Amino acid sequence: MGISLDRSWPITVKVPVAVASLMLLVGFVLSERVLSRLGDTQGRHLIELSQSYLDGLSSAIAPSILREDNWEIYDAIARAQAINKSLHPIETIVTNAEGAVIAASDPKRHPVGSTIRPTPIGSKPLASFSFDAGADNANAVRVLSYPGRIAGIIYATFDTHHLAAERRDVVVALALTNGALTILLAAAGWFLVARMMRPVRILSEHLGVARETLAVPIPEIVVSKTRGEFGRLFRGYNALVRSMKEREDLGKRLAEEKRLSSLGRLASTVAHEINNPLGGLFNALAMLKSHGYLSNVRDNSLGLLERGLIGIRDVVRTTLTIYRTDNVARNLAPSDIDDLGLLIPPEARRKGVQIKIDNELRAIVPLPSTPIRQAVLNLLLNAVAAAPPGSQVQMTVVTGSEGLEIAVADRGPGLPGFAAKILTNSSAAPPPLDGGGLGLWTISRLIADIGGQIEVEYLVHGGTAIRLTIPILSTELANVA
Repeated sequence: MGISLDRSWPITVKVPVAVASLMLLVGFVLSERVLSRLGDTQGRHLIELSQSYLDGLSSAIAPSILREDNWEIYDAIARAQAINKSLHPIETIVTNAEGAVIAASDPKRHPVGSTIRPTPIGSKPLASFSFDAGADNANAVRVLSYPGRIAGIIYATFDTHHLAAERRDVVVALALTNGALTILLAAAGWFLVARMMRPVRILSEHLGVARETLAVPIPEIVVSKTRGEFGRLFRGYNALVRSMKEREDLGKRLAEEKRLSSLGRLASTVAHEINNPLGGLFNALAMLKSHGYLSNVRDNSLGLLERGLIGIRDVVRTTLTIYRTDNVARNLAPSDIDDLGLLIPPEARRKGVQIKIDNELRAIVPLPSTPIRQAVLNLLLNAVAAAPPGSQVQMTVVTGSEGLEIAVADRGPGLPGFAAKILTNSSAAPPPLDGGGLGLWTISRLIADIGGQIEVEYLVHGGTAIRLTIPILSTELANVA
């Protein structure tokens, strides 16, 4: 007897069902043993009483059977039934050895001389006593024997309705008791397991939230109320969440510091590039003040002023374009790549490195411009820093079958293995501040956020080529080179 538990059921259901199944099994076994013992007890007591009844009746009618005195036997039967009312005798019949009725408690039903149950002399009559637990009556037989022959047979039937009713009452009591205990224990099992599993449910919910979005600590009021192993588990989980949050905040802060550091480094170069034409502008103003009445001096000075102001405007516009954060996402335009060509050369000239940019974009590409500009700018700065003086850094931008493809190659000593791993593994945690590689990690995250991939190739003649491949989510490419 058992119930197959579905593995998909929660444990708060499995345990009560298992408890109820076990209780039903135990209740069935115990009920069977109780009813068996009750039947044995009832049968034993009934045998004792019936044998006592038959013993008394046998002693009273033995001489009368030999004389076949019907009235004395009938009178003895009536007295025996009156004395043994607690035994509830229903019917008593006395026959001779051939089964002919000598006397009966109900002469109308069993008249004298009628045959009840022929029993050949010398054979064994019916069993001395028969009783089935739960039956409405029981039967007893007593053979009166004398040396050499059978004098007579006594057949007695007793009413056992009260015993059957007692058995039914016991069955009902057992069923109700077992049912009540089963329900009570199942409810207690559900309550206890639900209470025990509540910390597990809380932790599971928080882990699910952490998997979908960001890890959220368990409220301190819940932790303070939880004792034992679960309390330590909750505190350990909250410590892990705090550590993850601190690490993520540190990564963001370091990335921002790296970006500002790059901006500061370029700002000094931009200031130098602006300062150079400013000297020429002031000289032009001085010439205008002194010799402005001369047409050739005036035209040359105005031309110099115009070219200087255009140069300053281009440098300022490019800087703002590269480092601004668009409120509305803007698609990548060819001018975004051209702006890099205006911003990087000053830094390259300072390092003695040549910059070659092959921009084959001819139309706007449906990709966010801000992360691409920042990622490519960082790659160019790293390439310029790694390239030896007199070498060349080359960048190629095309649209191919796989999307937008950007390659930056230098002739430096080659990107270290740990740095290449940071660049190509977007799921890696941010590196420590003193370990280097934060700029590469920033590039990896920027490209991964827009669905791109990064590949690192070590060139045969020295140096490194880094390729960015970004899929274009449109029915057709903006431009195929």
